[in-house]
Amino acid sequence: GVVAMGYADGYPQFAPNGTPVQIDGVPGRLIGRVSMDMLTIDLTDHPQAGLGSIVQLWGTSPTISELAPRCNTSAYRLPCSLKRTPRVYLSQ
Repeated sequence: GVVAMGYADGYPQFAPNGTPVQIDGVPGRLIGRVSMDMLTIDLTDHPQAGLGSIVQLWGTSPTISELAPRCNTSAYRLPCSLKRTPRVYLSQ
């Protein structure tokens, strides 16, 4: 699946293949490399996923603290990198 988020939007360019994400609340993973305006996620175990599915790149799971070391950066730098992307804050 293609997600309209890339390193130009503040997601780490060097997030490795297999970096965890959530797709509609279910654990998933990145596949391939992060591009300027998009990234790809593995939908093999997510037959319900489609246009409009919620993809969480960091938050409650994976946390910024879990993601940062995989991307060889600090947890403080990741949110500072966000630029042009609208943010949606979800309460628990």
